[in-house]
Amino acid sequence: MAYHNLALSSLIVNPANDRHGELDSEAAAIAHLFATQEGHMRNLAKDIVLKNEVFEPPLVYPEGDKYIVADGNRRTTCLKLLMNPRQAPTVELQDFFC
Repeated sequence: MAYHNLALSSLIVNPANDRHGELDSEAAAIAHLFATQEGHMRNLAKDIVLKNEVFEPPLVYPEGDKYIVADGNRRTTCLKLLMNPRQAPTVELQDFFC
């Protein structure tokens, strides 16, 4: 398997993830992850910050000029929100990711 460095902005949290079924958008997928796994998501974000790395890169597939995350949606979501807390679904989570 080949690894490539991709811009975080080119990754899309999968709105059709098997864990939740088809959703309308990346934002809806992110909101669903927090609605169903908020404690885990917060702990994962803390761990990423503490260790300053992600040990397993996400698996992605191309979709136009972007890449859909097939595996690693929770890690990718945490990275995206750490980079841009305004993408978090609530003000409380936006504050948490600042």
